[in-house]
This record gives sequence, C-alpha cells and structure tokens, in this order.
Amino acid sequence: MKTMKTADPFHTESWCLEATTNPYRVFFLCFEHAGDIDALRKMLLHVLLFIEQFEPQKEIPVYRVCCAFMALHSVIAAAHYIYRHGMQGPVAGQQQHPKQEDRQPGREEQTCFTSYFISGAEHRNLYEALKAFFGYQTRQEWTAGLHLMFYHCVTDRPIGMEIDLFSHWFYLSKLLEAAWLMAED
Repeated sequence: MKTMKTADPFHTESWCLEATTNPYRVFFLCFEHAGDIDALRKMLLHVLLFIEQFEPQKEIPVYRVCCAFMALHSVIAAAHYIYRHGMQGPVAGQQQHPKQEDRQPGREEQTCFTSYFISGAEHRNLYEALKAFFGYQTRQEWTAGLHLMFYHCVTDRPIGMEIDLFSHWFYLSKLLEAAWLMAED
C-alpha cells in the first residue's frame, strides 16, 4: 500500500482518539467505538426511516448518532482507499487488533455474525462488495448524502431530501458487513 502523508488520513482521531494510517484498523475501530454491526444496522434503519417524517429523530441520543456517522464517514474513506489501491492484507508492522489486555473492560465481544446483504461471491471476495458500493455512488456522493442525513437527523429544522432510502440502507449495511468481515480477519 502507498505510504500516507498525514497521520490521520481517515479522520478517526476525532471520534475514537486514535489516528491510524491502516484502513483495516479503521474498520476495527468503528465497531470497537461506534457499536457492533447489529447496533449500527438498526441505527441506520431508524435514521433513514425518520427522513420520511419531517422532524428530527429523538429516540437515539445525539452523541451516539454523531459518533456512528463520523465512524461511517471514516469507514467509507478506508473502503475507498482499499477499493482504489487494491485489496491487500493489513499493513505490515501495524497493529490491526489490540492486545487482549488493551481491550476495554466490560465490553463483550460479538461472537456470532449473520451476513444479510453480502452474497456468497462477495463473501469469498470482499473487494466485490466494495466495487458494488462505489459502483452505486462515488465517495463524494456518499459523503454528501451522509452529511445531509446527519443534519436531517439531529436538527429541529430538517431539510427536505429526496433519497432512495432502501438503496442507501442496503448499500451502507453491505459496506458495514464487509468492513466487519475485514476487521475480523
């Protein structure tokens, strides 16, 4: 992989207090700090369902939504890096998973995972899942859409958005599943 010129190219330091140049580490940090795969899928579904209502969602605390959206933004940036530079294993010499004693106490590991959106072919080659994700929209379009969804989610004066809710939920969930699988390798 190419050498990064900045210490925090995926903007992880703002939401997990750790800068990394390893795109695979970004995936791990997302699920370590923003929530497990099931919690993130449910949050995305909840947020996207509230877009149809012209009021902000109030069920999920704003700080949880903010952390999840910042983590998702970093996951998209890391996935785009892997998509553009080819899928290789974690960068040599960089820690992907923290040591057992570095993990947060009281935090249970998620031991089972069901892939709902990744096909068998994509499961064998996760690069195909990234190809499908960035084939639907470019990185800039995903980022702009996430900013609009976040603004709509937390403000008292939401903007009217026209968005294909199911497709966005489907592709974002597919990306999260691929990131989960890559983080577990």
